[in-house]
Amino acid sequence: MAYQLGEVLKKIRESKKYTQKYVSDNHMSRTTYAKIEACTMEPTVGKFMHILQKLDISYDELKYIQNMYSLEGKEEIIHDFFQVSTSVETSKFFKLKKSCEQYLINHSDSVVDDIRSICIAQLIIQSENDYKKAHIHASKVWERLSKLDDWYTIELKLINNIFFFFPLETGISIAQKALKEINKFSFVEKINELKPAYLLNMALLMINNLQFSEAHHFSEKAIHECDLQKRYDLISVAHARKGVALINLGKNSEGIASIKKAIAINKALDQTQMINAILEEVRQKTDISISF
Repeated sequence: MAYQLGEVLKKIRESKKYTQKYVSDNHMSRTTYAKIEACTMEPTVGKFMHILQKLDISYDELKYIQNMYSLEGKEEIIHDFFQVSTSVETSKFFKLKKSCEQYLINHSDSVVDDIRSICIAQLIIQSENDYKKAHIHASKVWERLSKLDDWYTIELKLINNIFFFFPLETGISIAQKALKEINKFSFVEKINELKPAYLLNMALLMINNLQFSEAHHFSEKAIHECDLQKRYDLISVAHARKGVALINLGKNSEGIASIKKAIAINKALDQTQMINAILEEVRQKTDISISF
C-alpha cells in the first residue's frame, strides 16, 4: 500500500525540519500547502514542481518513497533497464524480458514493449550472433521512435540499444542525432551517462561493418569518456573492442594486450560473467583464440 501524496510530502518536510511556510514560500499560501499535505487538495503542476524544489528532492525519489521505498511494475522495469550497462550482460536481458512479458499480460505500454523487443534482439545476438534476425525486433522499436519530434532520457536509452543493428549509414545517422540530443542535455546526469555507452556501440557498429580503423577510433573515445565519468563498468568493454579492432588491423600483440587489460579489470571487480561475455565477443569478431 502506497502513501498518499500529501502524506509523503509531510513526511519528507518534517524529516528535513522545514516549516510549511518555508515550503510554500511566495508561490502559494501556507494554508494552500497545508491542504495539499492533508490530502484535501491536489497541487497544480506548477505548485508540485515548486514543492519538489523547496524540499530538495527529485520526482523519482518522491515516487520511491511514496511506494513504501520500493519499485514495482513499469517503474521497476525501467529502473532495471537503466542498470544494464552493456550489450553483453545476457542474464540481465533475460530477467528483464521476463518482467516485461509479465507486465504486458495486463497492461498496454509502448515503452515496456520496446524494452521487451530490445531484450529479444540482444539475446538473439548473444545466443545466435544473427544480426539479421535481431534487426527485425530492433526495427519495431525504431518504427515508433523515428516518428517522435524529440528524444528524452528513455528514448535515448532505447535507441542506444538498437542503432547498431542497422546498416552502417543508417546506424551512424541515428547515433549522431542521439549524441546531439545527449549534448543538449549535458547537465542532466542520467542522460550524460549514456554518452560512453553510445561510443561503445558505435565501435561495435563499425566492427560489424568491418570498419576497424573507425572502430578503434570510437573505442579510444569511449575509453576517454569512461575515464572522465569514472565508468569502470564500461571501460573494460571499451578496451576489449579496441583490442578486437587492433587484431583485425593486423596488430595482434597490441590487440591482445588491450583485451588482457579488459579481462584484468573484470578480474579485479570479480565479474566472471563479463569476462566470459568479452571472450565470446572476441571469439566472434576475430580469427584468433585467446584463453586466460
